[in-house]
Amino acid sequence: MDIDLRELVRLGESTQWIRIRAANARNPLLLLVQQGPGLPMLSEVRTFERLLSLEDDFTVIYWDQRGCGRSLRSADATRDLTFETMVSDTERLLAMLCDRFDRPAVVAGFSMGAMIAARAAARRPDLVATLVAVSMDIDGAAAGKNAYEFALAAAQARQNHRAVRQLKGIGPAPHLTPEGFMTRARWAANFGGVRIGQTYNSMARGLLASLLRSPDYSLADAVRAIRGITATTAALVPELETLDLTDTLPHLNCPVVMVQGRHDQIAPASAAERYAELLTAPGKQFVWFEHSAHMPQLDEPGRFRELLAKVRSGLPADA
Repeated sequence: MDIDLRELVRLGESTQWIRIRAANARNPLLLLVQQGPGLPMLSEVRTFERLLSLEDDFTVIYWDQRGCGRSLRSADATRDLTFETMVSDTERLLAMLCDRFDRPAVVAGFSMGAMIAARAAARRPDLVATLVAVSMDIDGAAAGKNAYEFALAAAQARQNHRAVRQLKGIGPAPHLTPEGFMTRARWAANFGGVRIGQTYNSMARGLLASLLRSPDYSLADAVRAIRGITATTAALVPELETLDLTDTLPHLNCPVVMVQGRHDQIAPASAAERYAELLTAPGKQFVWFEHSAHMPQLDEPGRFRELLAKVRSGLPADA
C-alpha cells in the first residue's frame, strides 16, 4: 500500500475512526458507508481486499460510523444516534476528505448506508463524484412487510415449525424493537434473502471472526461492537421502519448507480424499481445482480469490482 492509515476524526461533537488504504494515493477517492444498524466497516478490510481489491483502483476509506465498531471507544458514541446525525456525520467526513485530497469522492453505500449516503449527497452534491447505492433502504414499511411475508412463507413451505412459531410470535411488520427486527432478519437470512448460501448464524460467526482477526480492534472493541449492534438497532429501527425516500428524496444532483440483487428480500426489488423510475438525477443507472441477494458486493464480488472500475473510468456501469 502507498497509504494505509488508521485515523481518529472529529465529526461535529462525535469522535469516530476511519482507515484509508490505497496502492496509489493519487487514485480516486472511494468512501464506503456500511449497512446496519450497527455493523462495523473497519473489520471488512481483509475481506474486501481479498474479494474486491478496491485499493488497486481507489483510495478507499473504511469508516466505523457513530455507534459502530471502534468508534464505540468514545464516551459519546451513541449520543444523538439518529439518521439526521449520521447524515451530518457523512457530510462532514466527505468535506474533510475532499479538502484533504482535493477531489470529490465516489461514495458506495450499502443498504441503510446507501440511504445515509444518498441523503448526504442531496445536501452536498459537490462532494460526490458518483453515488453507488447498493441494496438501498428506500421504503421501510414495504421492506418490513416483504421480509416478514417472505420468511413466513418460506418457513411454512419448509415446515420449519420453530421459524413459524417465532415469526407468528412477533406478528406482521412493523417491528420496532431489536427482538422483533432481528427475528425477522434472522429467518429472512436463513431462507436465502440476505446472502446467497449463508445463514444468520454463519454471517454472525463471520462478523465475530473478522473483528477478532482485525488489527483495528482489541478484544474489548470486539465485545463493544457486538453489544453495540443491539443498542444501535434499538435507536434506529423506529426511523428505519417508517422510511420513505420516494416522498422525501425524489431528486439528487449527482450521478447515481443503483445496484439491486435479484434475490434481495430485505430491500425488495419492487421498491427499488419504483424509486429508480421516479428519481431524477444527472446520470441514473439501475443495475441488476442476478445471482445476489442483499449483498451483491459479496455474492458477486468480481462483477461488483468491475462495476466500480467502470464508474471510475466514466463508463456505463451496466455495459
